[in-house]
Amino acid sequence: MIFSKKFVILSLLSASTSAFASDIKGRSSVFTHPFQLKSSGLNFTARNANTENLMDQGADSLTRGGLDSRYHLRQKLYSELNVYSDRKIETVSFGFDLDDVPVCDLEVKVHRTMDGLTTMIGDMPLAPSGVFTRDQWATDAALTKIVRETLMMGSLGSEYIALSKERCLWSQDGLKPAWKVNLKTAAGMNYEIIASGEEVFRFDPKHFHETEEGTATVFKTNINEGEAEAIPLREMANSGYLSNPYFEVCVPTSANKPVCNPNEGTSAYSFAQESTFVYNYDRSIDPNRFTQASIFAHTNVALSWLQTHGYANFGTTQIKLLAHAKVNGDVNNALYQPAIGSETPMILVGDGDGDALQNLGTDADVVSHELGHHVVYNTVTQISGESLVIHEALADFFTFARTGNACLGESICTDTPLGLKVCAKPKACLRSAENDYAYGDANLPTQAHLRGQFISGLLWDLHAKDGIPQDEVTTMVLKGVDLLVSNSGYKHLVVALLLVDHTEYADKYCPLILERAKVRGLTSQLADVSCEAIQTQSVDKSKVTTYLSTTPSGSGDAALTATKKSSKKSCGALDGGLAGSGQAESLLLILSLPIAITWIRRKKS
Repeated sequence: MIFSKKFVILSLLSASTSAFASDIKGRSSVFTHPFQLKSSGLNFTARNANTENLMDQGADSLTRGGLDSRYHLRQKLYSELNVYSDRKIETVSFGFDLDDVPVCDLEVKVHRTMDGLTTMIGDMPLAPSGVFTRDQWATDAALTKIVRETLMMGSLGSEYIALSKERCLWSQDGLKPAWKVNLKTAAGMNYEIIASGEEVFRFDPKHFHETEEGTATVFKTNINEGEAEAIPLREMANSGYLSNPYFEVCVPTSANKPVCNPNEGTSAYSFAQESTFVYNYDRSIDPNRFTQASIFAHTNVALSWLQTHGYANFGTTQIKLLAHAKVNGDVNNALYQPAIGSETPMILVGDGDGDALQNLGTDADVVSHELGHHVVYNTVTQISGESLVIHEALADFFTFARTGNACLGESICTDTPLGLKVCAKPKACLRSAENDYAYGDANLPTQAHLRGQFISGLLWDLHAKDGIPQDEVTTMVLKGVDLLVSNSGYKHLVVALLLVDHTEYADKYCPLILERAKVRGLTSQLADVSCEAIQTQSVDKSKVTTYLSTTPSGSGDAALTATKKSSKKSCGALDGGLAGSGQAESLLLILSLPIAITWIRRKKS
């Protein structure tokens, strides 16, 4: 199922030139008025007794503007002047029918003031390229299927009652046969969907939600920091579930299928739902709902922090947060799974078994790291080699920068023989930015999460050792991510930082960034990168400096992959992600566990 992007276009044109601006979406945007430019200024057309009927005037203007003769104007609304009700603008609106089939999404309005100022706004369809026949519209079965899929994706259940259904033509990217369906869900809420049998063009609520503010009483960062405290929650859905426009908490069924409200299935875990939007649970009595509230609150806090630092690429798709997750049966894990096709993005968080890891659902660093992957995946979509290391490093760095703490996952490390081998700093930190790792060193770990510490350490040192304000380092990293390509590696990342430094800080930090990168072992990779090359771009605009490689950016660390590729059977979530279920490409970047855990367990057995 495909969802089209929605565009809003507004053009300002002069009617005196009969100008109608064409765009590539199969329509013309119009905004016309009868101003006439004269040396003395603007001359407004005065209204008189012979003023043309507004309906005719609008129709004539559209015809002169190039409206194809196959279109018939359909008058939708007329509001006349009325001095008694203080209506001083006369208005008529038109829709368009092509061979008696309405265009779904276009409308033009013509407004005329008492002194004769006439204005036309809206979108006019471009000329049709062919004739549409009735069999080009989706069958009832195909339409029902896509409507149900759309409702399910919105956690609205699959059952609905169609209140109305009509054929129409969708105008974006050329005219397309579609159905406009007004429906009522099982919960009694009204929606409108415009879709073909294969594509959803628009899905709008026919109601307006009241959003609520709430609080979740959880650990601010983790259990090691003392008592839980009330954390504000924004824009809560009025259902009372842990849901807002950004995130929604889900729980697993016995078959490990995520369900995000009771209508979707049965789970052993009860949903956190509060009509007062105050989610205050005693962890010792109700650890399930305390965990749900923690995951939701911590992810929202991480997003808010990113947004205050300029992050603007979250999009409009809600991320599902699956509490109590098992990844190939393993509870010692957390991961981010990006959206693929009709699937929504998801963050999965296990509970930990207390042997390898613990407190995964209540330590804020866990979901903060996973949300970092969502930020980076907007541009870097390759999940192997240097690209994978960058993913892990930047996801860690955003957490380090937000907390001001170079230790990630302080409460999830266990004091057990297995736990002591899992964490970078036993009993203290899953990973740390305070390290001396350098690219090419013999002691640099090969596992991507641990290897990423040399990059996150580089970024941390820009503030801790070089004195660049942390907020400015964060700005360079966030804006630098937007400059990367799908398979960017270490060199691309450094160049991106230099470009942001050039535009934001006038090359102030270029020498520090390059020197710090070289300390971290990237001298050979940056042999053709210099501050002078970056700075001269503002002088010689005809010159284009390229940083292209003849080999893939990940060639230096080509063996690093998110899912281990071997002739041996995949060893659980740590090795294979969801490879066994055919979703290896969609499963991205398990939180933090070194592959060694699986092998440790095998040796123990």
